[in-house]
Amino acid sequence: MAERNLVEKVIALEAVELLRSLSPDQLARVASIAQEVHFPPGKVIFEAGKDVDALYVVLDGSVAVSRGGEVLAHAQQNEVIGAWALFDDEPMQVTATAAEDVRVLKISRSDFYELLADNIEIAAGIFSTLVKRFRKLVEG
Repeated sequence: MAERNLVEKVIALEAVELLRSLSPDQLARVASIAQEVHFPPGKVIFEAGKDVDALYVVLDGSVAVSRGGEVLAHAQQNEVIGAWALFDDEPMQVTATAAEDVRVLKISRSDFYELLADNIEIAAGIFSTLVKRFRKLVEG
């Protein structure tokens, strides 16, 4: 399967809650740093207790998210795994494993920070989304 073009990456990123407040132009800038990566079935994408330095958006396939060998959820198309890795360098508490052939968009923390440094409006949009999410948790 051929790698997705910029427009297809933007469409995939539009479904990401964290990025939902961004304009199409801002999403295109994020898409430009997103790398498409393939994982065969059984391949560990990231492991509990290890450093994770990227967010992953599932394009195709299914990713099993587990803790202590117990599958907690399956991430499907347009779902995100490792979102907090962009903002927190603490190890993840879960393991993500390709349950079948999986294609993801990978956005590394270093590329993301470099993008934010040059695009304050993207940072503002993301932080606005995070504050709304936090407020919803706190206020019920």
